[in-house]
Amino acid sequence: MKLKFLVVQNNAIIGNKDATFANVYNMLERYNGEQIDFIVLPEVWSVGWYCQNFKSEAETIENSSTIDFLKNIAQTFKTTVIGGTFIQKLDNVYKNTCPVISPKGKLLTTYDKMHLFSHKGSEENKYISTGNELKILDTGHTKIGLSICYDIRFPEVYREYSKAGVEIFVNMAAWSNKKLEHWNIMHRARAIENQCFMVVADQTGKIKNNEHNLGHSMIINPWGDIIAMLNEEEDCFLCEIDLNEVKELRNSFPLIANRRDLSFESFKYKEIKIYE
Repeated sequence: MKLKFLVVQNNAIIGNKDATFANVYNMLERYNGEQIDFIVLPEVWSVGWYCQNFKSEAETIENSSTIDFLKNIAQTFKTTVIGGTFIQKLDNVYKNTCPVISPKGKLLTTYDKMHLFSHKGSEENKYISTGNELKILDTGHTKIGLSICYDIRFPEVYREYSKAGVEIFVNMAAWSNKKLEHWNIMHRARAIENQCFMVVADQTGKIKNNEHNLGHSMIINPWGDIIAMLNEEEDCFLCEIDLNEVKELRNSFPLIANRRDLSFESFKYKEIKIYE
C-alpha cells in the first residue's frame, strides 16, 4: 500500500489571513490534477506563531475562514486535508486545533494540542487551553496519529499511538530556527523507536523582531532516514511512502513485539545509596 503526502511549508503573513490563503493556494496550484492522498499544513499556518494575537485571531468551528479555505482545498484537490492548526474559540476557552477535512469537504474530526509551549518568551499557556484526547485517523488500510509541535518532546504520545496500531505519525509545527538539532533528532527518534513513518510540516520565515521559524519540513521512514525535506524556502513537496516498509521492518526487527507491554509506573524500583 502506497500513499502520497503533499507537505506545505509556508510563512504566515501575520494579520492578513486572506493574503496567507492566496499564498498557500499558489504554492499548491502546480499539483492540481496530481493523485494526492493527504495534504498536510503547519501549525497556526494562517495566523503565524504570535501568541499575543491568538485570541484576536480565534475562530469558531461554525464560522471559520480557515476551515472554509481548507474545505475548498480538499474538494479542489480531491484529497484529505490534515489542516495544520487554527486557534479555535469555544465560549471563553481557546484551543490550538488541527481540523481534518475529507475530499468532499466534510470536517471529519479535530485534534487539540496537548502540550503548550510556554518558554523562551512564548506564552502559549497564557492564551490556550490544553487538549486531552489523542486522535487516530483510520484510512481502512493504515492508521495515522496526530500531534502538534511541542508534543514531539513527549515520547509517551507516540508510544500510545504505536500501541494502538498507528503506522504514520503527523506533526504540524511552528518551530524556532534556534533548535535545528533537537528538531531532527526528536523526529527521527520517534520514527525509529516506534518503527513508523513521520510526516512533518513546519512554518518557515520571519515571525516578528528577530524570531524566525525553522522550516525543514520532512518525511522520515521507519528506519529513521529522511526521505524528503525542504530547507528554509517557502515551498511544498509531494512524497510517496510505501507502508510495506513498516511491516517488513517490524517483521525483520521485531522491536515493538519485544516491548514489555506494561505500565512502567507499576514497576518496582530500588534506590541504592553509593555514598556515605
